[in-house]
Amino acid sequence: MTGLEYFRAMLEGRVSSPPMVSLLGLRMVEADHGRVVFAGTVTEQFYNGWGVAHGGFAAAMLDTALTCAINTTSFRERTFTTLELKINFVRPLTREAGEVRCEGRVIHAGNRTATAEGRIVGPDGKLYAHGTTTCISIEQGSQGSQGSQGSQGSQGS
Repeated sequence: MTGLEYFRAMLEGRVSSPPMVSLLGLRMVEADHGRVVFAGTVTEQFYNGWGVAHGGFAAAMLDTALTCAINTTSFRERTFTTLELKINFVRPLTREAGEVRCEGRVIHAGNRTATAEGRIVGPDGKLYAHGTTTCISIEQGSQGSQGSQGSQGSQGS
């Protein structure tokens, strides 16, 4: 399948969500070429010692949406994985925010690298975090040949 075909199959329930996405309670709600949207609700299990969601929750949500958006542009023998992730946290994220959505949009999709941007917003339109990513192309089957470097990137989805 192409990347877009894969994500559409996930939306239709023909392909399961990856374990990390399920663990965080995230779900894909839209997938188009160069764009995906994930939704999720912070629960207290994601809180840090200060009574707000750990930054890792927003980081994982952004990484997932951004990398998946890029992967909607990929063809059968190629996938992208995170090379760099930049996040700006705008306000604390708590369960009171309700269901938040993270939209990822491709900025550039080249042969070796791709970039995307995204935002986490609440149902009232409040911005909680925004970020960008740079991903690198990995040819299918080449992950094992990259040694330990091949397993360090995020698969996003």
